[in-house]
Amino acid sequence: MTDTLELFVKNPLAFVSLMSAIIAASVAVIVFVLTQYLTQKKERTQFLTPKLEELYLLLNEVSENNVTFVKLTYLSLEGDAQAREEIDAMDDLDLHGHRTAKRIIMNIRLYFPLLSHIHQLLFAAQRDLNELMFELHSKSPPDFLDVMNAGGRVGHFLMLMEEEVIRNRDQLLADHFFPKRYKQTTQAALEAEIPPPCGPFMIFPENQD
Repeated sequence: MTDTLELFVKNPLAFVSLMSAIIAASVAVIVFVLTQYLTQKKERTQFLTPKLEELYLLLNEVSENNVTFVKLTYLSLEGDAQAREEIDAMDDLDLHGHRTAKRIIMNIRLYFPLLSHIHQLLFAAQRDLNELMFELHSKSPPDFLDVMNAGGRVGHFLMLMEEEVIRNRDQLLADHFFPKRYKQTTQAALEAEIPPPCGPFMIFPENQD
C-alpha cells in the first residue's frame, strides 16, 4: 500500500488518470442503471395503461347496466309486459353482471390491488342488488324502493371508484419518478347521501314530498 502511494506521489499524472477512469466508469454504471430503471418504468406504464383504460370502460359498462336494470325493474313492477320480457330474455350472467365482474376482479387482482378496498364496497353493493333482482323471478317480487336504493348504492360506489382511478392515475400506472401517496376515497365520501340512479322512477309517487 505504501509502495503504491509512493508511486502515485512520484507520478501524479498516473494517479489523475486512474481517478478519471474510476469516475468515468462509475458515471457509466450509474447512467446504465438509471436508463434501465427508466426504461422498465416506461414499459410498465405502457403495459398498464390499456389495462386501466379497460377497467375504466368496464366500470362505465356496469354503470349503464345498473341504470338499465333498475329501470326495467321499475317498469316491470308497474306492469309493463315488455320490460318483464326483456328481463326474462337476458342471460343471467349479463343480467347480474357476472361476466363484467369477473373481468373487473381480474384487472384489480393482477394489476391494480390498490383499488381493492373501494371495489369490495362496490362488489357488496352489487351483490345486494343481485339478490333483489333474483326475487323478480320469485312469487314475492321485491319492493321497488329497495331496488332503487340498492341501485343507488351501486351507482354511488361506481362513481367513487371512477374518481379514485382518476385521482391516482400516476400511482396505478407507475408513471412517476418520486414516490406519491395513494389517495383512497375518504370515509366521508363513502358515507355521503346516496342519490337514486337516473330513470323514470325519479317520479315514483312514494319519492315525492
